Amino acid sequence: MGNIRKIREERKKKDEEKKEEKQDEKEKEDEEKHDDHIIKVVDYSNMEAPSSLKSLCRYVETTLVPQDKTLHFTIDKEVFGLERDTFVLPEDITQFAGMEEIGVTVVAVYMRYLHDLLKQANMCSMVGFIDPATVSANSGTIADRSRLVAG
Repeated sequence: MGNIRKIREERKKKDEEKKEEKQDEKEKEDEEKHDDHIIKVVDYSNMEAPSSLKSLCRYVETTLVPQDKTLHFTIDKEVFGLERDTFVLPEDITQFAGMEEIGVTVVAVYMRYLHDLLKQANMCSMVGFIDPATVSANSGTIADRSRLVAG
């Protein structure tokens, strides 16, 4: 009789563990579903925006989001003083297109684009850019940020 009781207790324990695992999996799925709702689906075809922005938004919806991809950019050394790679997330693009608050990554990529335009016009010596990530409120002390701007 003692063995049957042990087996029942072990089975009960295993059943409880399985229930907890299933519950954890369900919670993870719910979190993933919740995370998917962060990216708003907007009808960009009716949006008043340049066709290039509409095309970019369609690319986000049809390629980046379904394949869980990002856009990769290399910012050359001559833009901010050091070369770095950066990644633009689908949310960054939808926030930009939706006229919502954007992050420093989008600003930095836009500055890279402006630098490219200045380079084509031979005007790089007239303008300087500071990496927004190095002078944002979340980086370093005020004194450090001030030195970077003054430098």
